[in-house]
Amino acid sequence: MTTDVSAVVAAVRQLPEISGGLVALEAGIEDARMDSWPVPVPEEIRTVFRSVGGIRITVSRSVVNGATSSELLDFTESFNNGDHQGYDVTWYLDHAGGAGSHWFVHLDHGDGHTYVDVDRETGAWGPVFRFWDATDTRRLALSLLDWLRELGECVQQAATEAGTEDANAFGRAFTDRWLECAEGSVSVVPVRVADVRAADDPVLREAAAGLPDDALLADLRPVVGVAEVIFDHPVSCRYARRHGGAVLTAVPWDGE
Repeated sequence: MTTDVSAVVAAVRQLPEISGGLVALEAGIEDARMDSWPVPVPEEIRTVFRSVGGIRITVSRSVVNGATSSELLDFTESFNNGDHQGYDVTWYLDHAGGAGSHWFVHLDHGDGHTYVDVDRETGAWGPVFRFWDATDTRRLALSLLDWLRELGECVQQAATEAGTEDANAFGRAFTDRWLECAEGSVSVVPVRVADVRAADDPVLREAAAGLPDDALLADLRPVVGVAEVIFDHPVSCRYARRHGGAVLTAVPWDGE
């Protein structure tokens, strides 16, 4: 199913009203700024980003002083420049495959790092992935548009279930729905690259080309929804995606 860009933009623009103001939208991003990014930005992605530069969702509010906590989807995330609040985060860029192969869009409260695959050859933006500081990862959606559509549906469900008068009730309902979207995953068992070099499938053969024998490869093509992969490496790994993000690879990496 193809997700319509204009429909996604319209749905996102409605979230502040649906949520009673508990969802706020960041200002859209100018083309000149997107032109300066280290990855190409396709027109359909530009259409979204011109309209909204981020989505801030209130998940709790203190009954003592009114201070709020929120989840922020930031389409200008500083991680993409190797910096976050003054800290060098190039390790995370390398863990995700290296600068130019992805675009971070969300850092969640559970230390999950969410990014969109970017094809280095074509510039196409592909599936949305999340990793932690270990060797397990998930493909959350087949595209950024699908991921944003699911986010909008979670906000709508939370507003229906909990209302919008109580930020804490809304936040709990949203978090439950959002986690359900991410956790309804199918486990994909990776295989050793050495075992697929001579595979009948040309996609797997091509994905394995140039990788060391101890690298691992996960074929995500059979899975339509959320896919989870645990790479059994004793150390960390460097991820990469091939064939539009349909094949995920992991090479052992000591972090240096």
